[in-house]
Amino acid sequence: MRGLRNNVLKIKKTNWEKHVFSDIAVNISERVDPMNTDLEIYVGLEHIDGEMIHLKRLGKKSDVKGTKLRCYPGDVIFGRRRAYLRKAALVDFNGFCSAHSLVLRANPDVIHPRLFPFFLHSNVFMDRAVKISVGSLSPTINWGTLKEQQFHLPPKEKQSQLAEFLWSSTQVIDKTYELRKKNDIFTNVALKSLLLGQESNEKGELKHISRIGDIPKDWTVVTMSSVFDRIVQKNKNLESDNVLTISAQQGLVNQEEYFTRKIASKNLKGYYLISEGEFVYNKSYSEGFPAGVIKSLDKYKKGVVSPLYICFKPKESSELNVYYKHLFNFGFLNQQILSIAKEGARNHGLLNVSANDFFNLKIPLPCEGFISSVLEKIDSIFLNGKIIDEYYKANKELNKSLINQIFDYDV
Repeated sequence: MRGLRNNVLKIKKTNWEKHVFSDIAVNISERVDPMNTDLEIYVGLEHIDGEMIHLKRLGKKSDVKGTKLRCYPGDVIFGRRRAYLRKAALVDFNGFCSAHSLVLRANPDVIHPRLFPFFLHSNVFMDRAVKISVGSLSPTINWGTLKEQQFHLPPKEKQSQLAEFLWSSTQVIDKTYELRKKNDIFTNVALKSLLLGQESNEKGELKHISRIGDIPKDWTVVTMSSVFDRIVQKNKNLESDNVLTISAQQGLVNQEEYFTRKIASKNLKGYYLISEGEFVYNKSYSEGFPAGVIKSLDKYKKGVVSPLYICFKPKESSELNVYYKHLFNFGFLNQQILSIAKEGARNHGLLNVSANDFFNLKIPLPCEGFISSVLEKIDSIFLNGKIIDEYYKANKELNKSLINQIFDYDV
């Protein structure tokens, strides 16, 4: 493959021809009523991963109402709303999709159908799609504008070779993606076994605690208040500089997104100031979503948190704190939290957890000597996952680079 790659990257583009997009692809606008169709598979924009050619999730017709678009095997569903998300997925089934997308079918007289999905994922196409989008809150592409755009394409006799080369690269990505999924399943099973001390105990040595699960006989069960103190002091005098914050609406996202938004200090009256290693919990969340995620501030030294959070810190610094961080990330408290959540009087659709109820939640307290050994095993599990993730990302970047080098018409 290395020799083929070198030939591809040195391809001459002086003989490329310019085509309007309406000659490159056909817009399939066949309508479908989900309530009156034999088609079972539905694809919403939420099912399409950005920068991924294959679909990894599917919906069903009972999930949706309203007129949708028909799609056929070989078509590409392109997210015309918020094109900067770079969503364009190849279809290998008969189904229907969101009306906020375009169903595009390659014109085989101009572009090889197996090369077409890669062209749609190129910077040349995606950058143009973003540029011609209209609207501020939810920028959208109009077919009338897209069909008039002009692009350079390689000669037909070269396209089959380019397509096979890129599909070879994509197969590596797909296999690594499946490996990541299998590793995630293994990680979840292994973490539960390790964190609850089940791995090293023979059958019959465990005791059952309601809503806690089976734990070793020499462990005890304590309340959150036994291990953690609530942070009750709110900020009154913040520095004039903007500070990194968590808002109530960000309670269910990854921590990487938590502290990226800045709010002027004058708008932070009553917010909590937390430090590295301390925890936050979003006590209000929508019914049907996971219980509010407990997160530890470990990527930043300081943060300011909305009053709608419960903030707490360990009573003492030890390896036990790292253990509970893993336990919370695993979602250990979710079922208990759901059982005590109450509908808020003023927060329609939101479930609330009181601070008193939260600190009465039950958590296991491992026996002495257990923590060191289990944390070492957990670190090893996460290291394996990190290696797989890095390999996956590297292959995606390589594939993306090859696509752009092929379609970049800078001669």
